[in-house]
Amino acid sequence: MPRTRIYVFAFALLVSALVSIGLAFASTLLRDDQLQSARLYVIKNIIAVSGFSKEALEKLTQKDANTTIKIFHDQFESKFINKANEEVSPEWLKTELKKLGYATEELEAMEAFELINIFNSKLALLANATNKKVEEYDPQLKLLFLYKPKDKVISYIIPIEGYGLWDMIYGYVALKPDLNTIQDIRFHKHQETPGLGGECSEPWFTNMFKGKKILNSTGDFVSVAIVKGKANDLYASTDLNHYVDGISGGTITSKGITKFLREDLSSYNVYFKTIRK
Repeated sequence: MPRTRIYVFAFALLVSALVSIGLAFASTLLRDDQLQSARLYVIKNIIAVSGFSKEALEKLTQKDANTTIKIFHDQFESKFINKANEEVSPEWLKTELKKLGYATEELEAMEAFELINIFNSKLALLANATNKKVEEYDPQLKLLFLYKPKDKVISYIIPIEGYGLWDMIYGYVALKPDLNTIQDIRFHKHQETPGLGGECSEPWFTNMFKGKKILNSTGDFVSVAIVKGKANDLYASTDLNHYVDGISGGTITSKGITKFLREDLSSYNVYFKTIRK
């Protein structure tokens, strides 16, 4: 190989190595900021549906990240619910994750939604550590947030997710203390078509859910459905508590939301029954 080619090859290797080292160094430096940003994104979406006043939400946008997170810690409570509809202590999750080598300090710094995500991603390893099959070990944890300033519950907030037309749709729905009336709903992440199914995240659509009921007049769970067209044109006034107008050109998105909203609310309803009583 000619000498000039050796120099070019060596120079290219050197540049590639320096770039790789630089990117790795930058990634390490930015890791905490990235984690904080992701954490803040989730917290703000939870707060947005909780029943915060419009004025309080506007003030919140002006506060720094640490202040917002402190408000979340002071005024919200997180609960883990298992498949038996029993509350599970976060300390149990931390104890289980320590079996995989997670440090106490690392686990203590996590928010509930971060803790459950890591726990669910490690189910196979955790089951193996306890000599159980995944199906046997998996507690099928659900996460519930309570907005309770001054220790008075204002709303119960649950994560909701499922398929729309193109991909997963993620959101939160908040119920008032009666665990029947929808306080608010928010779809914060999706890949639906702008102007069609993508309208699911617009206020004109989500505002229609406010005040709707998930139980019928006899207390049975029925959820809230999105109709094709106008709910007023299709149902009597007594049924309108459980329906909202559809999204023009977004039929599949509407069907997807109706399906996963019903499934997710239903999965919490047995636990909610114990609170209603």
